[in-house]
Amino acid sequence: MMKWIRYGAKESGLTLVEVLASLVVLSVVSLVLTSFFTNALSYAKGNQSKTVMVNLARNALFYMEKQSFGPIETYFSNSSNISCPLSGCIEPVSQLVEDSSVLQQILNPNINGVQYTISVIYQKDMRDRMLSNPDKKNMAEELLPILVRVEKANGTASARNASEVEGYIASERVR
Repeated sequence: MMKWIRYGAKESGLTLVEVLASLVVLSVVSLVLTSFFTNALSYAKGNQSKTVMVNLARNALFYMEKQSFGPIETYFSNSSNISCPLSGCIEPVSQLVEDSSVLQQILNPNINGVQYTISVIYQKDMRDRMLSNPDKKNMAEELLPILVRVEKANGTASARNASEVEGYIASERVR
């Protein structure tokens, strides 16, 4: 004889409520993962921007290191120029470098559609400390400590929108 299988109370499928509950859980998990990847993408883009700024600062530092020491030392020795970084004083500084149009491009670059401003700042306090130390006096007379600061021209003031590199402009006798 044949047995008849009856459907009803022993049915083993998913109800509509269970399917909807699993969809809600899956949606919440996917939203969390989406926000994680969005934050990771934003962080990676910030790191890319920071890398560009560090490279621009190094480029400006390298350019300044290759300029004549005497005129730059004279420029920074003048007390009125200490508070005037090179990016803000293009006219007087243009006499210090071999090609002022190159200086303009170096201090105000536009990379990938983003405008940057580069400031070359003389660190007078550091040089004064070196000059006052008898062991470092000879070295201090041949070096100008500078700080190169790169900022996004239209960015807000934050650590992600600025970068600094310190270095020295050495006299021709040391190079």
